[in-house]
Amino acid sequence: MIYIKKAFNNLNQIKMGAALSYFAIAFNIVAGLIYTPWMVHQIGQSDYGLYTLAGSLIGFFAMDFGLGSAVSRFMSKYQAEGDEQKANDFLGIVFKLYLIIDLILFVVLFVVFLFLENIYGKLTVDELAKLRIIFFIAGLFSLISFPFAPLNGILISNEKFVLLKFCDLIKKLLTIIFMVVALIMGFRLYALVIVNAFVGIIAIAMQLYYVKSKTKTVINFRCKNHAMLKSIFSFSIWTTVIAIALRFVINISPTILGAFSGTSQIAVFAVGTTIEAYTWTFANALNGLFLPKVSRLMINNDKDQVEKLMIRVGRIQLIIIGLIYVGFLSMGKEFIVLWMGSNYSVAYYVALLLITPSIVTLTQEIAYTMLVAINEIKYRAIASVMAAVCSILISVTLAPKFGAIGVGFGICIGTILGSVIGMNIVYSKVLKIDIMTFFKECHLKMILPLALTLILALLLQWLLPVSRMFLFIIKAGFIGIIYLVLLWLLGLNTFEKDLFLSAFKNFRKRKA
Repeated sequence: MIYIKKAFNNLNQIKMGAALSYFAIAFNIVAGLIYTPWMVHQIGQSDYGLYTLAGSLIGFFAMDFGLGSAVSRFMSKYQAEGDEQKANDFLGIVFKLYLIIDLILFVVLFVVFLFLENIYGKLTVDELAKLRIIFFIAGLFSLISFPFAPLNGILISNEKFVLLKFCDLIKKLLTIIFMVVALIMGFRLYALVIVNAFVGIIAIAMQLYYVKSKTKTVINFRCKNHAMLKSIFSFSIWTTVIAIALRFVINISPTILGAFSGTSQIAVFAVGTTIEAYTWTFANALNGLFLPKVSRLMINNDKDQVEKLMIRVGRIQLIIIGLIYVGFLSMGKEFIVLWMGSNYSVAYYVALLLITPSIVTLTQEIAYTMLVAINEIKYRAIASVMAAVCSILISVTLAPKFGAIGVGFGICIGTILGSVIGMNIVYSKVLKIDIMTFFKECHLKMILPLALTLILALLLQWLLPVSRMFLFIIKAGFIGIIYLVLLWLLGLNTFEKDLFLSAFKNFRKRKA
């Protein structure tokens, strides 16, 4: 009876966590669509490029060497096994490792700060002076916040998804509010960096409070378990490789543009990555919620249920990604011109290149979660390195002539080779997942409503181009309705229809 009650509570946590995730994402996108162009207009394209550059540069170095994934994985494992003592010992070791890495990070950021003018030869003297200041502010915040990174993993392993997503929502809300106030009061680039740091500290304080008050977590700083430390390193070394590879793909791209193309191309690339980030965030909202469940299934050796979960979650993710991709492919250029202005029209091609591989990668995150649960992420690390090397080589070759589009093309090809082709070989050969069945059930059965929606959207775009955002939203809404109708008639299975009908009925009951 207790087990059934716990399972029911966990299911509610997943549902409410997912609902909060999508609400936060919707708020973030709507606010971003209104706020981002206004913010760029307030600070200028050059300062926006510097703002993006500083964040990406610090993000490249401020990595946790796989410890974040280790916290989620090992804490979920110990929670599934009911071993609270091991969980507390593990956290004591992890927090001490974070403090050591934080000291190393300080030294690295200080050295980079001294050589900024040597790294970015294309920046003007004024731009370099601004970069130094925002790099100092953002770097200081990174050093303060870094040791608290395990808090997310603690909340995930305890299945406190509602609290975790609520913190994320509050963080997004406060960031937008404070930034708008700062810009209205006349503060410019530096205020944006300070606001991000201030709100980040508030979010850390909230998470710390929730961990202390809503979980049974006790950190044993006296623990000196060498076997556990070895297990952490054996897992983290591969997540470190993944983290480095991903940062080379994402965070080093503005640096490549800063070295070869200048701040205007960085700003264009930033707009493209914003669209890609929205796509990733929508699909990824569900993934972190399933690690505890996948861990329990793998402990019970129930791989068949994991495969079914992968198909179910993958189809739901494809429903979302498919609409975003089809809509952006047909109407994206017009949207970017209306949103950011004609100077950013090239960002359409950058965003399209970045999100194209996500049609596959973002529907298979449950398979990656399975790799994490069974401690076989070395294969993801190898694929990530392959993707990073290809991306960087192509980007450096194309950036001097093609700017942001060249970098976007490099990332697209690298991701397809490493994260699509490479990882599907891993899922088939290592995890023994029937990949062909997954693609048949997930992608093939969805292709008809997606293709028909794309054809109708392209036709509507050709017949009715618009010059105002309000009219564009109406047109996009019409395409969305067409997609939902076609999806209901030609794409959704009985389970998914019941899921949506159940959600709709619950919404009407609460409203009543």
